[in-house]
Amino acid sequence: MEVSRAATLAIKNLGYHQVGKCNICGKSTIFICIDAKTVRNNMYCPFCKSSSRKRHVAKLLIDKVIPNISSLAEVSSNKHLDNLDKLNIYNADVNDAFDRVLHSATSYYCSSYIPNVEIGTEIREQVFCQNLEKLTFDKEKFDVVITEDVFEHIRDYEKAFQEVYRVLKTGGYHIFTIPCFFDKPTLVRVDTSGVEDIHLLPPEYHGDKIRGKILAYRTFGIDIFAILEKIGFETTVDFSNYLDRNYGIFDSYAFCSRKVEEVKS
Repeated sequence: MEVSRAATLAIKNLGYHQVGKCNICGKSTIFICIDAKTVRNNMYCPFCKSSSRKRHVAKLLIDKVIPNISSLAEVSSNKHLDNLDKLNIYNADVNDAFDRVLHSATSYYCSSYIPNVEIGTEIREQVFCQNLEKLTFDKEKFDVVITEDVFEHIRDYEKAFQEVYRVLKTGGYHIFTIPCFFDKPTLVRVDTSGVEDIHLLPPEYHGDKIRGKILAYRTFGIDIFAILEKIGFETTVDFSNYLDRNYGIFDSYAFCSRKVEEVKS
């Protein structure tokens, strides 16, 4: 979004800004609202540019994996960095707030899918071109995999979940966000059973920082839990509450799937 447009929207939504502390960069700040109707995707921290959604993922990462800290920025200290280096974390995003505070950890990996670049190519140190349907990482490599609003855009999403399962260690976590109906089944927007996509509904596109826009194949539903359980995950959902507002987390939910079985052959 252009700076001038963002500034205009920030002024328009001045009454929705929130004072708090960012659980990623650790700064006391004012979270900036640019759209009161979609606060999970904005409420930006002006220091690390994190959104409400990303801070919700950070909340689960801290609670499940890196306890006894209030922000991810604290891992830059030698004490916590040593602990983090014992973990392998894969984030299927690049140049985000997580990267800004975790890049010094030798066991932090991130990726982007870039057309016309060979899958598995290391673009720069610890940054790879990856396709979640066919990851090139070794099995049981990671303690944590992070994906944010990605799986609705993956053609064969079950294969991608299986790949995340494969690269996770037993007991490891997939922390992720997806658009989801909790009171009805998955809404299939595109039939992917054949070679060609067949649109069942008018195409829905979401913004993408590399491609500009990207097709949404589905909106997940309550059946996602049975699918993940069949693969070997134990899944819970964390819904934002009133106290989360102190960290700029609004109107949000995030999934946490724990790998509870050995990798299937």
